[in-house]
Amino acid sequence: MNIEQIDGRNWYLAQYISGGKNRERLFDWLSDQQIIPWTPLTVKTVRRADKINCVRKRISPLFPGYFFLKANLATQPVAKIRTHSAFCGFVMTGSQIAPMRSLVVEGLMKLHPDPSLNLDAKNELSVAADTWLTNQQYQYLLNLERESRPVSRVALLMQLVFEPNTRGF
Repeated sequence: MNIEQIDGRNWYLAQYISGGKNRERLFDWLSDQQIIPWTPLTVKTVRRADKINCVRKRISPLFPGYFFLKANLATQPVAKIRTHSAFCGFVMTGSQIAPMRSLVVEGLMKLHPDPSLNLDAKNELSVAADTWLTNQQYQYLLNLERESRPVSRVALLMQLVFEPNTRGF
């Protein structure tokens, strides 16, 4: 029996209003509500226009506007989560908020283990570090990251969310 079965907490995919400090404010607020938010981040180097031979690191979400949250929706009302101004809504299966397979989120955490923006996800990241992925799962997650267009990455994420069996999860 795993901890999710004991405390009823599952991973869900949700959307937020991107731009400015919305993600950071939303994550801080969710953490205060005992909800663990997390989003995979990428670090890219961008050449600086104002200096010769200098680069700047830019941290950006892998799936702009989307994040994962771990909560027990039986004890933490959805209506309360929806009250934050930066929260858009849950990604739903039909008319229901369906939990994600934890292996999907753990696989993404294994490839993107940066806990710098949300220390509450540190325990989940350490569990994900011990997760073993098959070659097919690993290659699919790498392809997500290699896709240069954010819209295509989100489309691949939706395939992973709604059809995990076809992607090896």
